[in-house]
This record gives sequence, C-alpha cells and structure tokens, in this order.
Amino acid sequence: LLPRHRPAGEILAGMAARPGLRVGAVGLGAGSLAGYMQPGQEWTYFEIDPVVARLARDERYFTYLRDAPVPVRVVIGDARLSLGHEPDQAFDLLVLDAYSADSIPVHLATREALALYLRKLAPGGVLAFHISNWHLDLEPVFANLARDAGIACLVRDDTTLSPAQQESGKSPSVWIAMARTPADLAFLTSGGRWQNARTSGNPGWTDDFSSVLSVFRS
Repeated sequence: LLPRHRPAGEILAGMAARPGLRVGAVGLGAGSLAGYMQPGQEWTYFEIDPVVARLARDERYFTYLRDAPVPVRVVIGDARLSLGHEPDQAFDLLVLDAYSADSIPVHLATREALALYLRKLAPGGVLAFHISNWHLDLEPVFANLARDAGIACLVRDDTTLSPAQQESGKSPSVWIAMARTPADLAFLTSGGRWQNARTSGNPGWTDDFSSVLSVFRS
C-alpha cells in the first residue's frame, strides 16, 4: 500500500472500513492510486486515452494494476460521457484526477459535471479532486461549485515538504474533498490538515461559462 499520510491516502484510509467500498477514478495515469486498494473493494478507472490504459498495464513500466488485490475495471472514453452510463449511486468514493495539465478539461469542472458526480455518488459518499496545477489556482473554482450546490468542501494543501519527504520522492499536491454534508467529511477534520476551501466572488463555472484566465497564478 502507498503511504496513508498523503491526501488521497487519508481519504481512502478513512473510508476503508466501509464494506465493499466502491471507488471510481477519473484519470488512470500509471494506475498508482490502485496502490491504496484493499481486498473486497471494487475499483473502476475512467480514462480517455487508450494508449495510457495500454501503458498502465504494460508490466515493463508499471505494475500497480497487476499488483492490485482485486481486478481493476478500466472504461475507455470521455469520463463525463462514461459516467453518465453508470448506475446512479454507483460509487462510495469518486476520485477526479484530471486537472494537472496545462490545458484542463473544463467540462469536468462545471456545475453540470458536479451534478453528475453527485448523482453517481452513494449516500454518505465523498468526491475527491486532485487539483495540483503549476499554472492555475483551482481551489476557488471547486469551492465555488460546492458553495453553489450547498455541499461541504474541504481542501488539503500538501505542498510544503520537508527535505526528508523530498528525498523520499514525495510530490507536493493539493486536494479538494466534497460531500453532501459536513458529517460525511468529519473523518478528515481531526488532524487539522484539512481546512474549509477558499471561495471567490466569481460565479461557478458552467457548461456555458468558464474563465480559465481568472484563475491563472500571478
């Protein structure tokens, strides 16, 4: 298993006691998130690029999917379209890791997208967004969406690393966690590392309106 002190690890460790935890993950990459998987869980990855999926299963390069304790399902296609075909309340945890590139998929960060995610989320479920980005400050984008939807939203800024952490290969990251009620995120608040996310005066992004220029880092 990967270290549980990382933001994603804290979320998955906090939810691991739920029997038969059902995890959906948008963005496969190398499949490293599967390093947190535990027996009895069900995991589905949504990946738009079939080449990425092929490389993630190529054991010459990566073994996360091979080493997972249960088989991993990988769905190829645009995540928003693919999620639309999944049953409602299909996931206890939905992880969205698609925002680190220079050009982010804006259609995965809108009011309509969040409504879809919530439809696919089981009661008591959690949405986790990996929003690390060198160029864009995405915290208020997602905090504004949560505010407009009337749901709870926390952020963990894990970008200040000790020399020992840097030497160990840990990467800085920023994560957002959302849920329908603050009680659903209570397991994250005890250590003080997760804080209320910072909103802005800008309107939440929609399928008809978004402004990447407004969140460029100065």
